[in-house]
Amino acid sequence: MEIKTLIDEFERSIEGLAPGSIAPETRFQELEQWDSLAVLTTIAMVDAEFEVELTANEILACNTIREFAELVEAKRGR
Repeated sequence: MEIKTLIDEFERSIEGLAPGSIAPETRFQELEQWDSLAVLTTIAMVDAEFEVELTANEILACNTIREFAELVEAKRGR
């Protein structure tokens, strides 16, 4: 999986994010749009698009989009 693919899906799934507004080093938990609904939306997006099941705690342990992408990729490889 390319990180760009995950970024594109992340931007589409979180309401209020403009295309191109997220980079690999973005600290997504600091985004104005990041709230409990965004966490649930992200869990659903990763499950639907990448067939990976994540918990909220796993997502919240990531600091950047790059770390989040690495988590998704690691879970895909299992």
